[in-house]
Amino acid sequence: RLRGGAGGAPGELLFQAWAPPLGFSTFGVKQLSPGHPWDPPRWPSGDPEPQIENEHLRVLFDPVTGHLREIQNRAKGFSLPVFQSFYWYNASAGDALSPQASGAYIFRPNASAPFPVAKRAATRLLKTALVQELHQNFSAWCSQVLRLRPGQPFLELEWTVGPIPVADGLGKEVISRFETPLRTAGRFYTDSNGRQVLQRRRDHRPTWNLSQSEPVAGNYYPVNTRIFIRDQKVQLTVLTDRSQGGSSVLDGSLELMLHRRLLNDDNRGVGEPLDEPGDDGRGLVVRGRHRLLLDTVAAAADEHRPRAQEMVTSPHVVLAPGPGPHLRQVSWEGLRGCGTGEAGGGLPLTAPSPQFSGLRRPLPPGLHLLSLEPSGAGTLLLRLEHLFERGESHNGSRPLTVDLTTLFSAFTITSVREMALGGDIPLHSVSRLLWTTATGT
Repeated sequence: RLRGGAGGAPGELLFQAWAPPLGFSTFGVKQLSPGHPWDPPRWPSGDPEPQIENEHLRVLFDPVTGHLREIQNRAKGFSLPVFQSFYWYNASAGDALSPQASGAYIFRPNASAPFPVAKRAATRLLKTALVQELHQNFSAWCSQVLRLRPGQPFLELEWTVGPIPVADGLGKEVISRFETPLRTAGRFYTDSNGRQVLQRRRDHRPTWNLSQSEPVAGNYYPVNTRIFIRDQKVQLTVLTDRSQGGSSVLDGSLELMLHRRLLNDDNRGVGEPLDEPGDDGRGLVVRGRHRLLLDTVAAAADEHRPRAQEMVTSPHVVLAPGPGPHLRQVSWEGLRGCGTGEAGGGLPLTAPSPQFSGLRRPLPPGLHLLSLEPSGAGTLLLRLEHLFERGESHNGSRPLTVDLTTLFSAFTITSVREMALGGDIPLHSVSRLLWTTATGT
């Protein structure tokens, strides 16, 4: 997906692309005629129930406010009311009684209830063969695109926040909040560096009795790749494209911190407020993506484990000028007709494209190639990891077997030596330290 940005490009170039495992695909883009930017179909006024859908999900929106209203899992035949919107916490400036201000290192709102960015969103709908989108505009500094593509069992939310206005003298900490009727009993779940999933309990610490003085900030946790809530049957998971703070400060809700602009220093060493002006002096703009998964509790890990890995290790897009030899040609004219099934004036989209894969076959589902790097003359350091925790998935948590001798296409393995995780010493040379703890074990 190639998008016009601050340079004023008139639109987007959208086409389906696929890259083989441990490899790449090349595509050529050529504009055959200047043409005019395609005006996408808009949501008709008076539509009683605006929605987007694919074979996995149907997503419904409130026709009055434009907010997300409900997500239906079409494959499994259940639905969940989900309300999503943007809010901002008023950052504490500190005072004589409570001098700690919110700043670069400290999140400390001066009240537990955030303010909505807007009660309604201006919307427009886009539906083509390649994507269905609802565009929401909450304010001059907050907007979002909710997106479904064929074959993808998640709802993508691409948000743009900033520059955060502070002319009113209030520092603001902006969140995206999801609200559902799930009975979560104060429990939610976050990951640890994309691997172990940890249960969190609101206003609770597992090793000591907590006297909670910060009902919001005291319940925020690091979210590296995912955060979810669930009841006995249904699980709602939000995948992140970067590390963010997150919480469930209300039962049935999730929230993630997106952007902050503050007017006071928190006295933690920076010596200035978190108020970066940016190149134009107006403040910073942040754009990111969340992916929303709705599934049964029993099957949720089978989706959120590989999908989170996809977000963390998404393919790199490299652009270069020039025609290039033997490139697949994708034209503006050919793409503009994709929504109606017309081929347009471009070359066929089935034309072969140069590809390369370092693997002779894909790895088994649930197995991830973490690293493959030179480690001396004729030697490579290979790290493989199992994506699932033990007992997390009925099928995904099973042991996996892979034949390394026939796996790679670019070289032949002649010998294998198992190393410690750091790759510095053989595994058989590892000597663990032994000591007696206070409990005698």
